[in-house]
Amino acid sequence: MLTLCFDGLFRSVAAHLTQQTHAGFMCYGWIITRQGLRIAHGHGAFAHSKNASSNIAEYLALIEGLDALLDLGIENELVEVCGDAKSVIDQMCGKALVNAASIKPLYRRAMQLASRLPNIQWSWTPRKHNRPADSLSRRALRQMRLNHGSYQAALEMIINDPSWSDRLLPVMDLRLYNAGRMLN
Repeated sequence: MLTLCFDGLFRSVAAHLTQQTHAGFMCYGWIITRQGLRIAHGHGAFAHSKNASSNIAEYLALIEGLDALLDLGIENELVEVCGDAKSVIDQMCGKALVNAASIKPLYRRAMQLASRLPNIQWSWTPRKHNRPADSLSRRALRQMRLNHGSYQAALEMIINDPSWSDRLLPVMDLRLYNAGRMLN
């Protein structure tokens, strides 16, 4: 059995920099393990000028993790997907409806990816048990801020470039696969 744990975080852009109330950076982290051994992990960040939120960050983390599972060629193996965002897990299980217009396209994308993994189980986990994925999303935030030139360029684009007003701006993406642990 494989386990995918995911986590997202949101940091808003200072109000004095933009007219938009929900501008900010959404960072994510995900880890894929087999029997407790890490076989892949990734983290990264997106920016948006008006629809950034922690819920969107959680969905981005889930989508990136599901995409990585498919990159690994996982199709018939049992996969447990764990996250500390109860609303996301409940929506993916069909226990809750998706009402927010900004979430619907991400939900559809996550469902599309999940449908390609027929043996999937959804599991909510308290934040204290999701620390490895949480630490990766925080690492993404730190790395993004440390690369001041890229951070400033992304900030300028979401604040000043109207072409990014309805799209996510990818800021960074890192995926690492441990080929020695991927085999059964």
